[in-house]
Amino acid sequence: MIRRLLSASSRLLPLFLLLPTYLSASQEEVISELEKMQEQAGLRRASIGFCAIPLDGEPGEAFGYRPDLVLVPASTMKAITTATALEILGPDLRFRTELHLTGEVDEGGTLEGSVIVRGGGDPTLAESNIAATFETWRAALTEEGIKRVTGSIVGDASIFGTKRVPDSWQWNDVGNYYGAGAVGLTFHQNQFYCTFRTPSVGAIAPFVGTDPRLPGITFVNEMRVGSSGSGDNGYIFGAPYGKVFYLRGTVPARSGTFTIRGALPDPAFFCARAFTKHLEEKGLEIEDEPTTLRLLGIEGTKLPARRVIHEQESETVANILVRTNMKSNNLRAECLHRMNGFEAKGKGTLDSAERATRTLWEEMGVDLTGFQMEDGCGLSRANLVSARQMAEILYHAARGEHFDTFSASLPVAGRSGTLRSIGGGTPAEGRIRAKSGTISRVRNYAGYATAHSGKRYAFAIFVNHYEGELWTVKDRIVGVWSKLVAL
Repeated sequence: MIRRLLSASSRLLPLFLLLPTYLSASQEEVISELEKMQEQAGLRRASIGFCAIPLDGEPGEAFGYRPDLVLVPASTMKAITTATALEILGPDLRFRTELHLTGEVDEGGTLEGSVIVRGGGDPTLAESNIAATFETWRAALTEEGIKRVTGSIVGDASIFGTKRVPDSWQWNDVGNYYGAGAVGLTFHQNQFYCTFRTPSVGAIAPFVGTDPRLPGITFVNEMRVGSSGSGDNGYIFGAPYGKVFYLRGTVPARSGTFTIRGALPDPAFFCARAFTKHLEEKGLEIEDEPTTLRLLGIEGTKLPARRVIHEQESETVANILVRTNMKSNNLRAECLHRMNGFEAKGKGTLDSAERATRTLWEEMGVDLTGFQMEDGCGLSRANLVSARQMAEILYHAARGEHFDTFSASLPVAGRSGTLRSIGGGTPAEGRIRAKSGTISRVRNYAGYATAHSGKRYAFAIFVNHYEGELWTVKDRIVGVWSKLVAL
């Protein structure tokens, strides 16, 4: 009997030993996995950078593979922007939009002046319900006894200046919803919808129109119908504040219509014009045409005398971070980036936002040699970050008082956000929290890994200039993650 028990135990022993072998790895094995990745077809000429830092250690304990190679971060730049926002703005800050009046209201209810909608950079203003926002503003005017306005409804977007997008954003991005850029008076996500009919493959797709309507804007339609199932390959080409937009690319053949999204050419003007129309439909007369401070040539520092009659706050920065990172929302990231600059440097410009970010992390000891920050969302290919710089920023963020808020905003491998479709069913599932970054021939991740041992790491893995299919790159990255969580 004893011999039989010993024999059974000997058969079970190898299976028992398999578990710790499967769940354990060394730093050398992580690096070896990266070296193997570099030798794969489609990756031999790619630029790969990796760095990991134990959160219970010091930055000097970092290990990596070409960790100091500066690479294009794509949307992992949002991890830097949002971590910076928590340090500079704090999780409880709310963006504020105000209604101002110039002039006085006489006894008959006539405002001898204008109504100014003062934007505070809120990326969520009238995000889904324009009419409800306008009704709130109309109620504020009614409370003041206003029945008629001799001046205009004026959009004030001066808090972020007039430069909406970086010079380095690509032409095929800036006319589309994801390239709308930050505006001091952001409104309705700075986007509109273009709808097409799709009669037959190869034909011009008849342009139905836009929602909301954009009077004064000319659309040149060159959109064609692609094959069924070909997806949205339609692009809108047009400059900020432009008057002519070109519709190019393909939309898939299907019954009925197909809709793509574009970037409003002038959100502040759209807001002023739409609010004017809303008031007039409700019986409140506006004598002059809607306009903006930009169109009037008035700078933010030379505003006319005014008084505040209404204040409207956004949700908190903590809540805004969730969609920014989970859904990789460019608009929210850009508005947070500009507000970082405004709070830290007194100006909501791209330059001040970059300086605020650089100052913060350099003061924490991060060497930002070679670092380039052209935007806050990662759409620019002129952005440059090394894996070590990213990992060190994440390491310091993990030591901040708002780390739990930051960590909760990051997608989880195999489970949520932009990481839902990667790492599922592998040792990395549920153990990687990270921001993804994807543009043409770039696939990156930056965040945190929780090993089976309980040890936690800040990490970044950047893959630039790969060839071939994206799924092969993702598979190799998951291989690295699986070794990382086995440390």
